[in-house]
Amino acid sequence: MIYHRAMKTIFEIDLVRLAKWHRICSFTVLIVLLTWIVFITVTMSGRGFVGLEALITIFYVATVLFSCITIGMTQRAMGKSVLVCILWGLSAFLLSFLILLSTASSAGMILKLAGAKVGTLGVSKDNLDLLRPHHCRGCGYSREGIGMLDPCPECTRVPQVI
Repeated sequence: MIYHRAMKTIFEIDLVRLAKWHRICSFTVLIVLLTWIVFITVTMSGRGFVGLEALITIFYVATVLFSCITIGMTQRAMGKSVLVCILWGLSAFLLSFLILLSTASSAGMILKLAGAKVGTLGVSKDNLDLLRPHHCRGCGYSREGIGMLDPCPECTRVPQVI
C-alpha cells in the first residue's frame, strides 16, 4: 500500500509565497467587512438609492469571487492539495468572511511557527528575508556556505533543529 501525504510539512512550504498570500487574504477580510458595513448602511437608510444598492451588490459579488480565489491560493500556499483548495474556495460563496478569517489565521500561525512577526495585515517586507530558504531566522542574513548548526555570523543565533 502506498501512503500519500495530502499536506506538506512546514519545512516543505514556500514561506515567502505563503506570507504574500496571507497579506492578500488579510486585506480581503477588511474589504469584505467594509463592503458589509456600506451595504447595511445604505440598505438601512431607506432612501431608495437603487443604483447605489445595485453597485454595492455587484462590488460584493466581485469581492466574494476574489475571496474564493484568495482562499484557494492561500490554502495551496499552505501545502494543501488542489482538491482541498477548490473545496475551500467554493465554500467561500456561503461563508466568505468566516472562511477568510480561518484561512488568514491558519496561514498566520504557520508563519509565526516559522519565526516571522505577523501583524494584522501580514508579514512586513522587512521580515520576508527571515522566511527565505537558507537565511537566518533571527536576522535574515544569508546562511549559504555556512554549516547547518554553525552560529550566524551576524547575530550569533544557532538554528534550532526539530
